[in-house]
Parts: sequence; structure tokens; C-alpha cells
Amino acid sequence: MNTMQAGANIAINQSDTIDILISWVPFDALVDVAAFALNETEKVRSDSDFIYLNGEVDTQADFMSLSLKAGKPVFRIALHKISSDVRKIVFAIASPNSLSGLQNLAIEVKDISVFTPENTGLQSLILGELYFKNQQWKFRALGQGYQQGMEFLATQFGTEFNRQSAARISPPDIVNDSQSNHDLSPVFDTIKSELPDVRNLVSPENVRAGIKSLKRFSWGWMLASLVIFIIAEIAIAGLFQTNWFLTFIPHSFRYLVEVVSFSLSFLIGGIIIGLISPSIRVLEPAIAAFFSLILLLSNGFFTPNGFADFSIIKMLIGGSIAFALAIYGARLGEKIAAMLGNRASQNYVNNG
Repeated sequence: MNTMQAGANIAINQSDTIDILISWVPFDALVDVAAFALNETEKVRSDSDFIYLNGEVDTQADFMSLSLKAGKPVFRIALHKISSDVRKIVFAIASPNSLSGLQNLAIEVKDISVFTPENTGLQSLILGELYFKNQQWKFRALGQGYQQGMEFLATQFGTEFNRQSAARISPPDIVNDSQSNHDLSPVFDTIKSELPDVRNLVSPENVRAGIKSLKRFSWGWMLASLVIFIIAEIAIAGLFQTNWFLTFIPHSFRYLVEVVSFSLSFLIGGIIIGLISPSIRVLEPAIAAFFSLILLLSNGFFTPNGFADFSIIKMLIGGSIAFALAIYGARLGEKIAAMLGNRASQNYVNNG
């Protein structure tokens, strides 16, 4: 996926439908999200060309709808249905106070590009625009901020915004706008939209990205991860050898507690690496967790009568579980680092 800078534009090759996603952390912050469909005079043709989150006006125009999917506002735009007198669609975000409390603010043209604007703590921000030029739809990243809120932007574009009216409709009502609250279809649609397309996983672009990530692989961070996991395993093993610790755990649950404790060590170790590493380190702790568990289980082969219980299948299954827990932990660590201001982690989270 292409990462855009402010002022850059990219051609939209689709001729039917595209999705524009806007995201930030925390999502429960009081934020207004809107899209303005503008004519050649930079004005809306009518109030129906102004669509916003929790809006009193319809959340669906002839060519554009707004919904929540996995907590993200998603504008779905049917390019082939847009009238010829609509020259651009502007996407904006605003707050009644300030946008300074938002982290990881981004606008994404799904599967095409993503733009992370500089959040200057103003009250409103035009994130980008979809515009028609030379018989081609394009998306331009903007990041243009204003001291005033959504009311100001609405007035500039020839319409009105009333937050008190907007607050009457809750986000779930937008998702279930045309369906009963007992209908679980939106839930399954959300899950389906979040699942990756297997065909895209083996696309030439993703293969090249994978090769590029392997070139950035750090043996130093893998060894550091391996040391962390081994120390954690030794500490946990030592803990279970102490008599005072065993007195707190019923005998029937000792094995279960031991397995859970080892699993947590891989998860927490991955979080630590993702958090403290200045660059993106996700694969390194995952591989280290795999080998650390292999080493741990291999040790049983050399104990008296240990070869009888030794199993390569058990090693591979255990190593795979450790790999998955560590990579998940490392991703969590990168997300925490992004919230703390790590630019590399922010780009990783927004592009992920």
C-alpha cells in the first residue's frame, strides 16, 4: 500500500466502487467525521451532499454511504454513479474542542494508499479529497487544518452542521440503518471485511514487500529476543521448583498453570521487543520464540528416560504456538510504541 505525503495525489483506477476509511485512537473521543460532495464552485448542491457521522441527514446519498466497520468510519463511494456536476468529494474531521488528543489519525483509500497528516491540535482538519480531472478520478492528501470546527467547514461549503441534532443518532444506528437490531448480518459483514484476501497475500507487490522485510531482518534483535525468552522460561521453571509456590496451586491445575505461564512469557516478551525496538521488529521475536521453545523441549531428550517422551510433532506444535504468541505480542508492542509517538511504529500500524 502506498504511503502518501501532504499534497501528493494518486490515480484511482477502479471504475465502480471504492472505500475511504478514517481512523484514530481512541475512537470513543468526541469527533465529527464528514464528507462534502462539491460542484465546480466548491459548494454542495444540496444538504444531501453533506454526509457525516451521527448525522441527522441521510447517511446515504445516491453515490455515497457512511457506516461503521470494526470501529472505523467507512465512506463507500460508487464512482460510476457520481453525477457529472460533482467535481470533488472532500473528507474532513473535527472536534468541538481540539484534535490534539487523537493518535494515529489516518485516512486510507482501501488497498491503494494511506495518509497520516500532522496533527497540529487544531479544531478541524481536511484530510484529503477525491477529485475528477482529465477523465480520471484521483485522491489528493491534504492535511489542511483550521482553528474552527465542523460548523465552519459546513458554512464554507454551503450547508449547515448542528451537533445537537447529530448527537441524537448513535453509531450502531448507522450500521443498522436499514436492518433490525436483531439482524446479525452487519456483524458478519464487518468480520468479512476485516479478513484478508488470500489472493492479495501472494500478489507480486506483497512478495516484494516480504523480500524487502527479510533484508531488514536483524539478527541482533532476534538474539536479544531469544535471551529474553530463555530468561523468562528459566525464571518460570525456577518458580515452579520452589516449594512455597507449589503450595498455592492445586496439584490438578499445576500443569495448566505452567503452560499458561510459559505462553504469557512469549506474549509479554514480544510486547517488550515491539515496544523498545526503534524500528519495526515483529518477525525477530517470533522466530526467537520458536527456537527458544524448541531448545526447551529438546532439553528433555537428554534427561534420563526423556527420549521416551520426546516428539518432533510436539516440538513443532509448541514452537508454532510460541511463534504466534510472540508475533502477536510484538504487534501489540508496536501499537503501544505508535501511541507513544514512535513514527516508524505509527507508519506500521497505519499501513497494517
